[in-house]
Amino acid sequence: MTRKGFTLLELLVVIAITAILLGILIPSLRMARQQTRTVVCRTNLRQFGILYQMYADDNKQSLPAGWNGGSMWMVDLLGYYEGAEDVRLCPSATIFLHTVPDNTPSTFTAWGKYGDPDYFDGWIPPWGQKDQYGSYGVNGWAHNPPDEGVAGTYNITSDKRPLYWRTIWAKGAGQVPLMGDCMWDGSEPRESDAPPPNPGEQVAGSGMSDFCIDRHQGWVNMLLLDFSSRKVGLKELWKLTWHAKWNSTLANPQWPEWMREYREY
Repeated sequence: MTRKGFTLLELLVVIAITAILLGILIPSLRMARQQTRTVVCRTNLRQFGILYQMYADDNKQSLPAGWNGGSMWMVDLLGYYEGAEDVRLCPSATIFLHTVPDNTPSTFTAWGKYGDPDYFDGWIPPWGQKDQYGSYGVNGWAHNPPDEGVAGTYNITSDKRPLYWRTIWAKGAGQVPLMGDCMWDGSEPRESDAPPPNPGEQVAGSGMSDFCIDRHQGWVNMLLLDFSSRKVGLKELWKLTWHAKWNSTLANPQWPEWMREYREY
């Protein structure tokens, strides 16, 4: 009885066809995974829009006090989302700072955990709580801060006081960032802020560099003060109205090589 089987040539053909199919399929799967992460990220930010609305309804339409008030958004809103702390985390930002050399933030790092011995030697900021983590940051100008900060924080100088969006009622709220993808828990961008010279690099004195991260293939996800959530192009960040006196004509960022191919706004 003759036993039938594959010849070596037939096996090689099957292997070659399989390799070709995988070569076609894997990029599609990778793209689908990235798109799913982007959708989940934007959904998280929409949830925070609801949380901010609930907070404002309970506090005469005011935004939280912010850093110098002794607590931050992840603390001020905690009563509305406690038990679902992962809502603070973009699915694309899966690396915690203490796993990165020298605690250096980058495109795909999350900040925290506060109090972890490997996180800046167990640092807990005066505005945060132990074990808090996340990968979104707040627009530091979207606060209603007291002029004099609590112990361990800072005072608001007279030149900065008119810059804050203190309530949810703001003209052009759909162009005012509230929170979004960020290296830290927040920062205060200015028109003169420089973009990062390299992807994921933080620039000293540039709050915008904390938000200008290529986390979603040329975009970041952003929650705006009208509680809508959308993708924002990296170059578009300088066109948004970060503070109440923002003048985009004063912004003249010099795009580094890695950003030059991105869309202009």
